[in-house]
Amino acid sequence: MMDHPIRPDHNSDDSDSDGFRPTPKQIGVLVLAVLLVVFIVANADPTPINFVVTSVTMPLWIVLAGTAAIAFVVGLTFGIRRTKRRYQKP
Repeated sequence: MMDHPIRPDHNSDDSDSDGFRPTPKQIGVLVLAVLLVVFIVANADPTPINFVVTSVTMPLWIVLAGTAAIAFVVGLTFGIRRTKRRYQKP
């Protein structure tokens, strides 16, 4: 049997120190994602959707999921731009 060296930052009293610990932001995103899925599943009835020129009838969950996907992409895009701007040297 091979002994593994104890890392200097390892606290032997805390057995969870090597496990994954989500940040409050990650927990908040997870809660919002679960609420979004519940909301989408609860609204599955066909609904008329009015566009500028035309009107179609489709399940509302498709519209909600598409809107959430578009919002995710837009948020990701602006988040990346803000992060790049934050770390640029003046």
